[in-house]
Amino acid sequence: MLLPALVLLLFLIVYPFVRTVELSFMQQKMTQATGKFIGFKNYSRLLGSSEFWTSFGLSVTWTVTNVIGQVVFGVIISLLLNRTFFCRTIARGVSLLPFFMPMVSMMLMWRWMFNENYGIINSLLYSLGITKEPVGWLSTTALAFPSVILVSTWRYTPFVTMNILSKLQTIPTEHYEAAAIDGASGWKAFWHITLPEIRDVLQIVIVLRVIFMFKKVDEVMILTNGGPGTSTMILPLYTYKNTFESLQLGRGAASAVLLMLFVFILMVFYFRMFEKEDDVR
Repeated sequence: MLLPALVLLLFLIVYPFVRTVELSFMQQKMTQATGKFIGFKNYSRLLGSSEFWTSFGLSVTWTVTNVIGQVVFGVIISLLLNRTFFCRTIARGVSLLPFFMPMVSMMLMWRWMFNENYGIINSLLYSLGITKEPVGWLSTTALAFPSVILVSTWRYTPFVTMNILSKLQTIPTEHYEAAAIDGASGWKAFWHITLPEIRDVLQIVIVLRVIFMFKKVDEVMILTNGGPGTSTMILPLYTYKNTFESLQLGRGAASAVLLMLFVFILMVFYFRMFEKEDDVR
């Protein structure tokens, strides 16, 4: 019974991984059937490249800002949606739409909204008298990266909201009633009741978002494709361009291996931290 699953695992995970590692030690272009073994030269070129480290720095910024924004807004929205109010069910459904709507159509919609000449965002700024000149949200180096981060935070915040809200619904209301009788403020109730209750879920959500965002490329590729210049060239997109645009299979594979290594280090660091917390408890 396990044989089909093992065969599927072998061809979908193990073989691509081994092949990628093998290619990372080769000098081979996409147009070549075979390559030349060059050892660690692909790695040394990447690690000695300022472009690689710039992309790595942008990926760290991309990941940290996205995760912070998604967690903060996700927790706030989940707390609001956990309250009792009219049309709460509809509000909960609407809050999840960005996460479940098709990626490409959403990103194309945002590209239209950010357009300098006929985008709705600039139109609103004109009508409110905030600006008289078109704002290049995706065409200027100062605004492109923050704009893409904003879109990504908007899209993936519902994932955090969904998980935190499901945990909030399991907290007994008696805890809050007892806190209210003792005169605890809303902030104290959150700090001493809500946060300890959602901490385990929050930790899992954070590590999933860090791993997911560090290797995420869709939004940046569709909205800016790494531009203007290289101001939004995060590491996964840098890897893609090395492989499929520069046609450097070996260098692209080495970049992919390094990307995977960074994600693995993040996972190990997190689980070590998790184990220490369990030992303290």
